[in-house]
Amino acid sequence: MNVVDVHGEVYTGMARFVAVPAELGEIGILPGHAPLLSGLRPGELRITQPDGQTQILFLEGGMLEIQPDIVTILADASLRIADIDIHESRERIKDAQSTLAKRAVPAMDFARAELELQREVAKLHAYQRYQIQEQRGGGTGNYHWERPALQNVPKVNVQELED
Repeated sequence: MNVVDVHGEVYTGMARFVAVPAELGEIGILPGHAPLLSGLRPGELRITQPDGQTQILFLEGGMLEIQPDIVTILADASLRIADIDIHESRERIKDAQSTLAKRAVPAMDFARAELELQREVAKLHAYQRYQIQEQRGGGTGNYHWERPALQNVPKVNVQELED
């Protein structure tokens, strides 16, 4: 199983089971799964390793490729569930809802606000599920995911890319 985002490698390792947030709903993947290509929506990626430990990441969308012997995820962005800033997400939800409530909004701004709203609502739901599991004392005790150290990362001016 390989997960890569815009910052580089996120996860590489064996998996007993993988649950991904595909565009049409969550997909469960076991070894030997039929080949498949799918877009990803914002949501949780759960990787059950051969030793039973579960790694949980939040993906902000991307692409999924399943081959019988490997699963590859090219994520737009990823972060640990515990690193989600719910206050920032709530502010972004308010901003997106405000934009969507306006009638004279350019189509591009409307589409961008819709995507922002979907992503931030998915973040909040993932964070809330994580907190519930933590309060119950189950499922998060083995959650130790850390992004591998970045090496040879080129400097990119994001503002230039957006212009």
